[in-house]
Amino acid sequence: MFAERGLWLPGEAEGDTMKPKIERIVFATERPLLAVGLRELLRRTGLEAEPCVVEPAALADAVQPEETWLIVLDGDSPLFWEELDKARVRAPMSRFVICGSAITPKLVLAAMEHKLDGVISTRLPELEATETLVRICNGERHFRFQDGMEMRPAEAPALSRRERLVLAMVADGLRNRQIAIALGTSEDSVKVHIHRLLRKTGTRRRQELIPLAATILARADEEPDSPDFDDTWMFGGKQ
Repeated sequence: MFAERGLWLPGEAEGDTMKPKIERIVFATERPLLAVGLRELLRRTGLEAEPCVVEPAALADAVQPEETWLIVLDGDSPLFWEELDKARVRAPMSRFVICGSAITPKLVLAAMEHKLDGVISTRLPELEATETLVRICNGERHFRFQDGMEMRPAEAPALSRRERLVLAMVADGLRNRQIAIALGTSEDSVKVHIHRLLRKTGTRRRQELIPLAATILARADEEPDSPDFDDTWMFGGKQ
């Protein structure tokens, strides 16, 4: 069953050419930093609404019955299935999709059993993940993953608190000057942090950091901080 790259199940909206209007985007997670990776996927999908973060345990109370929301569930954290069932019943017009880096057969089967609208692996190629989310928003049910999905990604590199902040901002599309202003430091300091991120992740270009950010930040939350280096004396930045 799971030898294929994904499964498609016809939804109730099959044959309906009307595109649903997504009125709000919600990211159900206990790790708000992961929203940066979600924003990049939403931009590629053409959804412009800014996602808000909701605690998974409070999802049923947050949804609105008469509105069509896109509700993205953090698949790399424990899922509150009973709360999800309540939310889905209370908001039947909304779309519920699990996104995560470690998609397992057990998780896919559970998502189908609880009648969610889809599962998307964050390790899918960008175009495939984008097209899948568009189809889910249009009322189809899709469960997309990579071959060998039971395997967990490699351990995240040890990042300092400042490096994690820079990575999150890079993934969110901020330029060096904007990052420097946000952190109260210099552009040269930001360049050093980005160089260190490239070296630690084995990437060569800034753009290559973006699709890795969500997974790296999620795994980094579980690891102790590596020491920050003091860039104030190096570049005259203000901490």
